[in-house]
Amino acid sequence: MLTGTRWKLEVVARTGSTNSDLAARARCGTCPDNTVLVALDQGTGKGRLARTWTTPPGTAVAMSVALPLVGAHWGLVPIAMGVAVVRALADCGLAATLKWPNDVYLGDKKVCGVLGEIAESTVVIGAGINVLQTAENIGFDTGISVKMAESDATREEVAAWVLIHLEETVDLLESDPHSLVEAYRAVSATVGKPVRIYLDEWAYVEGDAVGVAEDGQLLVDIDGEVHPFASGDVYHLR
Repeated sequence: MLTGTRWKLEVVARTGSTNSDLAARARCGTCPDNTVLVALDQGTGKGRLARTWTTPPGTAVAMSVALPLVGAHWGLVPIAMGVAVVRALADCGLAATLKWPNDVYLGDKKVCGVLGEIAESTVVIGAGINVLQTAENIGFDTGISVKMAESDATREEVAAWVLIHLEETVDLLESDPHSLVEAYRAVSATVGKPVRIYLDEWAYVEGDAVGVAEDGQLLVDIDGEVHPFASGDVYHLR
């Protein structure tokens, strides 16, 4: 399925974090652009705000991709991954949406997280996708897997579809970033909702999410004035 794509695929049996592995290699100058690292089992996956992500062995897709840190739109790389995951899940027969900035949802439950980091001249973007977990072992009641959503897609199929669609969205990022942001807006679960945005552990603001800017920032109407947010933990209030 990946023949003719830009990706240089590497598969390992187990690692701590695919993001950490590629970032470390990028800092040493040993991570070529378009390297993809897929772990069949990941022990200490990375989430936002220094959180960790762990899954039962053999149940999830843990992958990271190294892209060159070039051009004015590299900040849209997480959006490119999020849209690719949504499209891959559509290939599984599932209708997913994106909760800003980096969570993929099936209905009101999280199926995937996306995390990016910069290492030297490389953007490392990772995705952790719940595929084969059951209600008994998924580990949190707000989570869902592809299997729990009644799709019989395998981990290999999900990973391949993500990479096929990521090539499409990275092409858009490089040639037509406006269309990439439009694709993100079309599957956003956040725009149009009242939200609470945590700026740190305690401080937060509330308002109405009214859009996503061309640079990927969330636009929130707070007491009649629209403010852009580049980061933050977002909660939908209803």
